[in-house]
Amino acid sequence: MNVTQPRLRLLSILTATLLVVGFASYTLFHHSGAPADEGFVAEDLNEGGLEDIGTLALPDVKKRLNYLIQDTGETLRSLERFSDAQLSLSIETSEPAEEQSLQYETLFVPFTSAQLKAELASIQGLRFAQRLFADGSEVRLDTNSLDPLWKRAAMPNEPTAEQYLPQRLRFRDGSEKSFADLKAPPQVEPDDMISSHDAFALSVNKPLASLGLTVSYRSYPAFRKVVLDKDHPSVTLDDGQSFQLTALGDASASVRLSTPKMSTFVLQGLTEEGKALYSNGNNSRAFPSEGDIAALRTYYDALLQTKDDIAQLKTGQAVQQQLERVTQALVAQAGPLKNTEVDYRFEATPQRIVIHVLDPMEDNTVEFAAVDNVLAEQARYIALDREAERYGFVDPAGQWLIKPRWVQVQDSLMADAYTLFIAEKSSDPESDGQALRSQFAYFPAGSNKLVDLPFEHITEELRDGLLLVERETNGPYGLYDAKGHRFILPMKFVNPTVTDNLFIARLGTRTYATEGLYGAYTLDGKEVLPARFSSIEHSDGYLYTSSPDGNRQDVFNLQGKRINLEGYNVKGRFVGQQPLLLQDNKNGTFVFINRQGARLPIKLPYDEVEPFSNGMAVVGRDSLYGAIDRTGKLQIPLDYSQINAFQTRYAAATRAGDGSGLVLISQDNKLIKELGSYTSMKVPDNGNEARYYVRGPGNSDEYLVYDADGNQVRQSE
Repeated sequence: MNVTQPRLRLLSILTATLLVVGFASYTLFHHSGAPADEGFVAEDLNEGGLEDIGTLALPDVKKRLNYLIQDTGETLRSLERFSDAQLSLSIETSEPAEEQSLQYETLFVPFTSAQLKAELASIQGLRFAQRLFADGSEVRLDTNSLDPLWKRAAMPNEPTAEQYLPQRLRFRDGSEKSFADLKAPPQVEPDDMISSHDAFALSVNKPLASLGLTVSYRSYPAFRKVVLDKDHPSVTLDDGQSFQLTALGDASASVRLSTPKMSTFVLQGLTEEGKALYSNGNNSRAFPSEGDIAALRTYYDALLQTKDDIAQLKTGQAVQQQLERVTQALVAQAGPLKNTEVDYRFEATPQRIVIHVLDPMEDNTVEFAAVDNVLAEQARYIALDREAERYGFVDPAGQWLIKPRWVQVQDSLMADAYTLFIAEKSSDPESDGQALRSQFAYFPAGSNKLVDLPFEHITEELRDGLLLVERETNGPYGLYDAKGHRFILPMKFVNPTVTDNLFIARLGTRTYATEGLYGAYTLDGKEVLPARFSSIEHSDGYLYTSSPDGNRQDVFNLQGKRINLEGYNVKGRFVGQQPLLLQDNKNGTFVFINRQGARLPIKLPYDEVEPFSNGMAVVGRDSLYGAIDRTGKLQIPLDYSQINAFQTRYAAATRAGDGSGLVLISQDNKLIKELGSYTSMKVPDNGNEARYYVRGPGNSDEYLVYDADGNQVRQSE
């Protein structure tokens, strides 16, 4: 049996490391447990370990034993200088750092193997993308949904180590093969394993339907969580593990731990709110336990005894066997725990330290029976001839239906339709290169012959195969039924907008040229308003239009019926249940109508009337202004030289004769606040986002900014 050198096995297990530990002092041993210097000279030594001592002649065996005795003795003499110290927590206080300037790490919340297995079992919808070539294909796994799980199964900032092994490959033509049979050399990883997000090659170009996948990964079977703070600086667990917070303050912490030898730990410093502070660095020191040192002394004695017994042992092989037996016994004697001291530096002093002690990692696998191709089943598939650098189409068996001839082929929102890019000589006389021309085409049902379509771009899929399409950049638009392959509206419109079931657009062939007027149509192609308006706006179930000369504004319902009275222009918009303002084209008088177009019995003996805003309409006569409510009652008398649109609660106004002094008034004319001399304002209708800019004290260059409720929101130069 081969055994590694004691230095690499026994002493590493015993963690015989010399220490100089901050915040703790160590007293010297005064007993004589350590061996005296052996006094060997170089000629007495044969450097090495146990692994080859059986091959040596007896004189060299003695020299090898001398070397092992001296090496172990030196270690024991070094360890004798230190003893366990009585540790106590030292705390330093400092001013807390500003919260907004701190960085934070992701809080470590690990998964056990069982938790990870349960999470993996719930994963659905793993997919892959396949590229087809003339001589094979390339598959790239999409494992993004697994990445958060791997992070919780590993140490923070540790790269994930999972690997993927494709199994059974199922093709669109119904055939199946194993990955081992079809893999295309060379594979990046040995044993057919691939890393996350890596692509793997197949020797066939048949489109895949799905594949089986085995994922190998490592995880922690269990962990223990310990929390330390200044009030609870020490914790000892039932299995002997111990944790001692030895220093806390000045944006740092020191901890002494005794944990299982094969375990690992994650330490984080948390704020009062439970955020993990960013660590600026750390250092650690390992040191042996009493059991480790006792085992090492026993090993030293065994070496001495073996040297004394060498005459009886007679051969190097017998010496090696005796020392192997001793070493195996001492591994168990050394004890299961290791001692460590760590210092961590943070961006601020943590309120508590959280330690996760993780059991040794174990190897696991998970099987995904069916990982699907992102590309849906089709009658034909895009494929690339890498040698010719041209694209064509293959059938589900990987046979060419249309041989490669395009520089690029792109899928579209329309089934069986593609954008084809053709290389042509550039039309630029100063260029000797090539230009790309694109053509949109589709395969009719049951045919493998492409048919060109009279547009280049699908701008939007509206509903159930209905497409908004564009012939060329800045060119005309139309509505196309991809299922019936027919135009619902011809390609003679520009500047389209589609809302609900309406298509509003201007007649023309270029978006940057005014060639016609706007009309409105349903998405079934029925005309709602003819193309005779300079603008059409759809708002809250109504269409607001402007005549070509701009002198007439009307409102229509979605069936194309005019709502406003004959001879009256529309002012504003319907908002909620507020009336709509109209003005007589001839004499300039005003009326209000409801949403059905009926005139309301509101008397308006005023020179000026504004549309309603938040239930109030500003009115004016002889350059004095007030406001009425929705019944027509004058709630604000005509005492103001200016009243702005009412916000949710208040309006900004200027009292008659008061210059630019701005005040806030309520809907019942109560003075809310005097703002001061205004410079400008932003006042939306039927909103509450007004901003009033008022000069600062003493008419300085500063101005104050108030919101719609009179609260000062900022002060600016």
